[in-house]
Amino acid sequence: MACWGLACLLWLAACQAATAIDIARFYGYGHVPGIASKRSEARRCRPTEPFLCPGGDVCISIAYLCDGAPDCPDSYDEDNKLCTAARRPPVEETASFLKSLLASHGPNYLEKLFGSKARDALLPLGGVEAVAVALSESQTIDDFGRALQLMTVDVNHLRSVFMAVENGDMGTLKSLGIKDSELGDVKFFLDKLLKTGFLD
Repeated sequence: MACWGLACLLWLAACQAATAIDIARFYGYGHVPGIASKRSEARRCRPTEPFLCPGGDVCISIAYLCDGAPDCPDSYDEDNKLCTAARRPPVEETASFLKSLLASHGPNYLEKLFGSKARDALLPLGGVEAVAVALSESQTIDDFGRALQLMTVDVNHLRSVFMAVENGDMGTLKSLGIKDSELGDVKFFLDKLLKTGFLD
């Protein structure tokens, strides 16, 4: 592809920017109102080392994230929440999925999954984005319950839903009102969490 002048420079700059990965999304920064991004605008990382450590002085390769050896000065690249989030579906994908369930079934639908605090489109739990972040960074279902201050009975109910999915029991999902046309997507989503140790 031929490119000339300013158009060429803008195209190259866009390509380079697209290769820089902002891991701050794992924590919802930039997505949760009132929380600033951790990425320093003063320091740009090279495409081969796109992860900017907190403090903005060190960039590391994605290969060094969660490898058991700290590479950031504060060991942030080995943070449990970051490493859990790196294995989970992206926060944006989780939030979109939760929003689609709420749009299909109404603002109190997720109460059937997460308990009575999940009313009003998850507002008592901090909103859809807060629940998506908690699903992303909580290592286990118990951590998730603590992060959102769920009641023990609600955590146990959620655990039973995950166990049913793990055992192939779609009847439990149907009993929650999940339509046949949605079963595959819901099972796929819950399986992603199961495969990353959510029930451990």
